[in-house]
Amino acid sequence: MPEAWLNFIIIIFTQLLLFVICAYYEKKLSDMPRSLGLGALIAIVVGVPFDLIVGILFGLHSFALGFGMFFLIINAILSYGLFASNILLLQHVKLSDFIIWNIAILVVYEITNNFFHVWTWKFTLPPIEFLIVLLVGYIAGAILVAIISHILLKRHFLFIDKLLKK
Repeated sequence: MPEAWLNFIIIIFTQLLLFVICAYYEKKLSDMPRSLGLGALIAIVVGVPFDLIVGILFGLHSFALGFGMFFLIINAILSYGLFASNILLLQHVKLSDFIIWNIAILVVYEITNNFFHVWTWKFTLPPIEFLIVLLVGYIAGAILVAIISHILLKRHFLFIDKLLKK
């Protein structure tokens, strides 16, 4: 069990590092604290239900640390929170850049998890199809965060504004 917690800490540190890189690249270092706070709030609403539905109900993933409520809440605040915080930094980017950042998030998260196991995907597909499913899932999650932020928090996303103006 201690190794699983160490792996979780490494995953969180890696996600935090990617968040800092994204903030630096997008020139949003001053937005980091607010994005982290809002990201954690959004993540509690999205992360726990996602894990309960996708992980327990549909059995599509599992955690080395299990599905206890303590871990699900910590995971939501930290892991999903950092994901949502990254997305919040991308308000003013074009859709293509939004997708590229999500590909980067996918690659960093999944490669790190491959070496420091925290979650396991429980479905098997050929590698290309598996990557496509993961990419669609990550982008769908990012768009959900953007829509929630856009509507409830009034943090307008450029690609959503452009879509709504058409």
